[in-house]
Amino acid sequence: MSLSNKLDKLFEDSFNDDIEEANVTGGGEAYNTKYAFKAEEEEEDDVVEESLFKSMSKEMYLTEANYPDYKKDESLSQRQKVNKSIKEVNGKLFRIERIIDQNVKLKTESGIDESKYWESTKRNLLKIEGKMKRLAEKLRNF
Repeated sequence: MSLSNKLDKLFEDSFNDDIEEANVTGGGEAYNTKYAFKAEEEEEDDVVEESLFKSMSKEMYLTEANYPDYKKDESLSQRQKVNKSIKEVNGKLFRIERIIDQNVKLKTESGIDESKYWESTKRNLLKIEGKMKRLAEKLRNF
């Protein structure tokens, strides 16, 4: 018996012909229970589960920046917190620098000049420049 025939036989054996056909149009029957289509989660004492994003954000420390909670957190020492934060900032700045480098290259290759920028882009560039100056001053004081 060929492989194709074996697969066909296996497929046929896995399904029984005893299945009755259902009428999808129905005869206008009504259900006797008012909660026939209620989801199982809703029935279980109205327990609300956290969304996947919320649970993942807790694991990834994407919570709001709240200094008192951050300071009281005993999972890391204060020294570890400072060093870890500096490492995170360095990594994020590396990614920002990569984004800027790629877009400078794209701008140069495509011949886009500043006159083609949107007004909002010009404003955002000025805001970024101001933030970078403030951050440079804070780093000098650090």
